[in-house]
Amino acid sequence: MLAPRLPWPTWQGTALRNLNILLHLAERHALTLLCFAEPGATPGPLAEAGIEIIGLPPPAPRPVWRRLLDLPGRLEPDLVRRLDSPAMEAAIAALVAREAGGPGYDGLQIEGMEMAAFGLRAQAGLARVQARPPRLVYDAHNAEWLLQDRAWRADLRRPPKGWVGAAYSLAQTAKIRRYEGRLLAAADATVAVSRADAAALAPLAPEARFVVVPNGVDVEAYPVADPDAVEPGLVVFTGKMDFRPNVDAMTWFCQAVWPRVRAGRPEARLAIVGRDPSPRVRALASAQAGVEVTGAVPDVRPWIARAGLVVVPLRVGGGTRLKVLEAMAMGKALVASTLAVEGLDLRPGLELAQADDATAMAEAILTLSRDPARRAALGTAARARAEADYRWSVLVPRIEALYADPPGRLPTSGSAAAGSSEPAGHRADGR
Repeated sequence: MLAPRLPWPTWQGTALRNLNILLHLAERHALTLLCFAEPGATPGPLAEAGIEIIGLPPPAPRPVWRRLLDLPGRLEPDLVRRLDSPAMEAAIAALVAREAGGPGYDGLQIEGMEMAAFGLRAQAGLARVQARPPRLVYDAHNAEWLLQDRAWRADLRRPPKGWVGAAYSLAQTAKIRRYEGRLLAAADATVAVSRADAAALAPLAPEARFVVVPNGVDVEAYPVADPDAVEPGLVVFTGKMDFRPNVDAMTWFCQAVWPRVRAGRPEARLAIVGRDPSPRVRALASAQAGVEVTGAVPDVRPWIARAGLVVVPLRVGGGTRLKVLEAMAMGKALVASTLAVEGLDLRPGLELAQADDATAMAEAILTLSRDPARRAALGTAARARAEADYRWSVLVPRIEALYADPPGRLPTSGSAAAGSSEPAGHRADGR
């Protein structure tokens, strides 16, 4: 597996997905993980699972001026070059040389588009030295072109400051579509995190084959919160707070929704919990009453446990959101936008309160904050759904089947939107 970073500790959704896939596959397979890792990072449960880890120092961020200079002249999207690393290229060459003449690898899995160039290079090298080339699987954490398309449209609504971001994302959208299509065509199978993402990716490569494996949650690690610990007036949002969809969500929420909530419940408090808050996010704490920006915390679970409500007011993004699944597993009442729960096929009014405009979202928060029985009912239904359909032990075998010999039959991209790889009994739709 090639991953953009060591998935331990699990401080963002990408790491949670990668960690759980690795740990469950390691129960029956010998694995090697190539990734970037900060100096002194410890592999935690990955080492205990017997996974070989080849960790390399993360490359320095490319300067903004260099990225801007590259925009007009390069066909590759900026995302693909974000982790340019001669050290990773050398590690791949060494791995290929090591496997020459040996049993080799049965499969190679690319986690996210940032690692695509490295993965394609590794697959080509291993194909030269192995009797049979490894099966190439691309785990598409997002339909990246769709994420950028939604991002520029959202930034366009923030004149004039958002227009620079809108111009960047608009330029990247076309480049990502082209690159994403080539990557899908090269892979033996693509894992989409929702049927909506599979449908968005399918037109880019008619020959591509898809299986839908949504994000999951370790329900045992996210126990139902003690009711005595709950603070009814505390509203919590979790996420990596320099990620554009999260920044956009909290900026809009604090400006459009939160003043309405405070007008109806002056003692209400909002905690924005997550590492690396951007300057825009940090400014929210001083601009709005009752808002706390925590920055990095050792563990988000105590914050979720204390929350009267969890909000996920996303307007940009794709895939399926782990923050939603974490709240569900802990039995929390959830107020979320339609986009935030895209791909999870949750039932509004039964497993969450769904709202998309500022008035409806504020009303939902105020109503639930005053009704503990209703909060408990939503939380109980959400927990039951997480237990039934979103355990990693249910989901990872779908990925494992891609490496079977022969592999399970997969739909082509023409039928991706009609596949049946979602949790039994439910449609699928993205993060």
